[in-house]
Amino acid sequence: MKTQLLKLQVIISSIILLVVISTTLSQAQLLNGPQKIVTDAKRNRLFASNGNAGKLVMIDSTGTQRHFIDTAGFIDGLEIVGDTIYGVADNRVIKAYNLITKQLVMNITLTGGVSTNYLSSITSDSAGHLFISCPDLNAIYKLRISDRAFWTFAQNGGLNRPNGILLERDKNRIVIIDDSPPPSMIHAISLLDSTVSNLDTTAFNSPDGIVRDKNGYYYVGGYYLTAIYRFRPDFSGLPVPIFYGSHMVYPTYDYNDHSLLITFYDANTWARIFLPVGINDPEEHIKDFQLHQNYPNPFNPSTNIKFQIKKNSFVSLKVYNLLGMEIATLVNEKLPAGTYETRFSINSLTNKQLTSGVYFYKLETNGFSETRQMILLK
Repeated sequence: MKTQLLKLQVIISSIILLVVISTTLSQAQLLNGPQKIVTDAKRNRLFASNGNAGKLVMIDSTGTQRHFIDTAGFIDGLEIVGDTIYGVADNRVIKAYNLITKQLVMNITLTGGVSTNYLSSITSDSAGHLFISCPDLNAIYKLRISDRAFWTFAQNGGLNRPNGILLERDKNRIVIIDDSPPPSMIHAISLLDSTVSNLDTTAFNSPDGIVRDKNGYYYVGGYYLTAIYRFRPDFSGLPVPIFYGSHMVYPTYDYNDHSLLITFYDANTWARIFLPVGINDPEEHIKDFQLHQNYPNPFNPSTNIKFQIKKNSFVSLKVYNLLGMEIATLVNEKLPAGTYETRFSINSLTNKQLTSGVYFYKLETNGFSETRQMILLK
């Protein structure tokens, strides 16, 4: 596999993202270092683990957050199997709670290492097994739910701090991404014989999570990455940034509405990114329009936004809050080709009572649209 070169590129119109955030700033304080979100489709709700507190937070269909189990101890990966939620706790512990009674039904330490060899991500198969990654030991554990027996499923073989874990039943394999400095690899581990093979080699710095959508495209996020990246089903070509931001740890794919759920670890909030129904995927290259990341970011009270247009166009540049409500119109006019820079200042707003949190700015012109995320810290 060839080494992928990271390259910040604009998103072409055929893969425009419509971003909808299902939370509010006033509720964000319940999340404390949110890591992984999982969907409880049976009850139309979400659950989030919290790296700083271990509390299990429930998010209902209206976006309202509630503490579900304060003492859950879930600091990292989560997985729902039936009516039970399984999660990674400190000191190499896997815990589980019944989603109806909230009763603790599993509390097991995976021995074979020391407590500092922390566990990370977790997934499950249809035969009643959990698979758990252990970055420090370059290992994947397999745990049988029925009798709590566990063993090392795969170790080494090219694994370098395996973190995000994805089970692909149709391909009879696990897909793993390394939480390592570049080069960070994406591996496949056969469910038949535990052999490890390399799917791709990236220049990412310590990515965290990987998921796949119904069209076969893969998405990667990570605390140290500047965007959520999309890979083609065969891992050919360059990874494409589809949503910009910082400290987005694990993406989760929601089959119900073809969206990605992401957490902002430092901002203590989360987002839902609706993906396009179909993807037209030509060679990726800089197009006629480009929207840059704002700077500084985070900001207070003002930040600069730069964009480029390569032909005369009517340009709209607007700022939105987490609920998709328009906050400000920065540009709304026809402009000649060129590079432009504008400033967004909360002091210039009629309503200056903006709170700290995530906001979005969107550029639209001549069929092109791109949205980026920025953070206000007061």
